Amino acid sequence: IFWLSSLPGSAKHYYNLFYFLERKSFHVIEYFILGSLFYFYFSLKFTQKRTILFSTILTLLYAMSDEWHQTFVFGRDGRIRDVLIDSLGILLAMFLILKIKQWKKKKQLN
Repeated sequence: IFWLSSLPGSAKHYYNLFYFLERKSFHVIEYFILGSLFYFYFSLKFTQKRTILFSTILTLLYAMSDEWHQTFVFGRDGRIRDVLIDSLGILLAMFLILKIKQWKKKKQLN
């Protein structure tokens, strides 16, 4: 994520719906993966509630720091909107992990 954010931006912006969805889907995917990795790391040490809390907060803090980092890169800028899009990836990761855990628990009871 840091390396991708270090790449200079293009002076030309081709803003159409496809371009926007393509670029922003990477935000969701990156932070989905990062949030999942934090979750699996913390799940070895903490309860489920704390794991979700720590994973979400740390991933969100990284998203904010990444946007701040982009303000120092030529042709890039940091946007609150991108942090919100990153948050979507974090929330999807936590939701999917919880649903899979519930499904496994339900399956074991049957």
